Amino acid sequence: MDELLAELIAAARAAGLRVGTSEALDAYRAAAAVGLADRATLRAALTATLVKRAEDQASFHRVFDRFFRADAGGRAGALEQLRAEGVAEADLEALLLRAELAQGAGGGGGLAALLEGGAELDRRIEAALRDAGVAAMVSPMQTGIVSLRALDALGLSRVEDELAAIAGGLDPRLPELIARAADAVRRRVRAAVRDDFARRSPDRLSRSRAERLEREAFLALDRDEIAEVQAAVERLGALLRDRIARRRRVARRGRLDVRGTARAAARTGGVPFRPVFRRRRRERPNLVVLCDVSDSVRAAARFLLVLVYSMQEAFTRTRSFVFVGDVGETTALFDTAPIDEAVARAFRGDAVSVGASSDYGRTFAAFVERHLDALDPRTTIVVLGDARNNRNDPRVDALARMRERAARLVWLNPEPRASWGVGDSEMAGYLPHCTFAAPARTLGELRDAVTRLAGALAR
Repeated sequence: MDELLAELIAAARAAGLRVGTSEALDAYRAAAAVGLADRATLRAALTATLVKRAEDQASFHRVFDRFFRADAGGRAGALEQLRAEGVAEADLEALLLRAELAQGAGGGGGLAALLEGGAELDRRIEAALRDAGVAAMVSPMQTGIVSLRALDALGLSRVEDELAAIAGGLDPRLPELIARAADAVRRRVRAAVRDDFARRSPDRLSRSRAERLEREAFLALDRDEIAEVQAAVERLGALLRDRIARRRRVARRGRLDVRGTARAAARTGGVPFRPVFRRRRRERPNLVVLCDVSDSVRAAARFLLVLVYSMQEAFTRTRSFVFVGDVGETTALFDTAPIDEAVARAFRGDAVSVGASSDYGRTFAAFVERHLDALDPRTTIVVLGDARNNRNDPRVDALARMRERAARLVWLNPEPRASWGVGDSEMAGYLPHCTFAAPARTLGELRDAVTRLAGALAR
């Protein structure tokens, strides 16, 4: 128990909690006083001794829950599962007896532990994890190889061979049912390896996941990862919004007025306590966003729309448009509906038909015809799309007219630079009319691009 508490305290420190020697000694005494019979009481005692700040309580509870799993020892063994499947009791008794005899004769033992389940299987899994070297893991990338070592130490890799040797004359369904139970334990061992690494290195695991999400292409994200990236994009939008406002406040102050500062210093004996600046009027910019919502770029478009929604307070006016083969305005939609609902409705086709083939040329021409009044010398245009035009007329002239009316035009492309201008991509023709263009396939690339945009807007 002392060793386990030492590991728990080390993990709490790694998670950012401030745990000193006195708090650690208090925790040992508290654990000895309350005992291990009641998990909730032990959790409360360790929280009271190790956690000194209210904001650290949730972090400590996560660390504690990884160390002391509430479901430990409560899982039924394969024998109970076989009984539930209707295997005869006589066959079950014979199978268990033969498995125990094989274990005593040095024939493995993985099958016997699998059949019994419960605390005995828990004990064997913990021993297998130690034998596999889970404590020496330095990266979550090692989960697979460590899991295989643990399964080998547990004897689970030989269960099929053990069963084949002793199942003669018993229920013919046993191989399939035992294989299903063994797969469940394999998943449990893999989860135990991940949990063990997480409890020992909570900061490293979260950092590794965050770094991976920075590099992972939007198209490769699963549902949980999409939610994580969307939350990160919302935080990025709020950060950039505040940064733009702060830089503009500084820029509005203007350059140092040397003569004014000297005149003001005359009142303080020539010491310039208060610098004087030439103030200049700086109005907030306008923003116009055009997002391709075709299937090939939809994932990146989602995050750009979320980002714009989070940043809109930094602009006097924000107008958003989506397009595939034609262009439709979504400004009112994003003004009145929650962000998730607005994005879903835009992708569903509320503003423009999403079943058409991409036609950037037609989109730009339609924008010039219908919405050119949305652009002025204070407007920044942001286009997100792969510029793949299905061999249609690219109408570079229409994009040039848009650029002439605006302060700047930024293009975010969800394809790598090596793909720009290849095949039906018209990116090479559009690039001369862009203030700058950047790839936006991942969260990291999107972060770099909009940070650069924020710097341009603040000037």
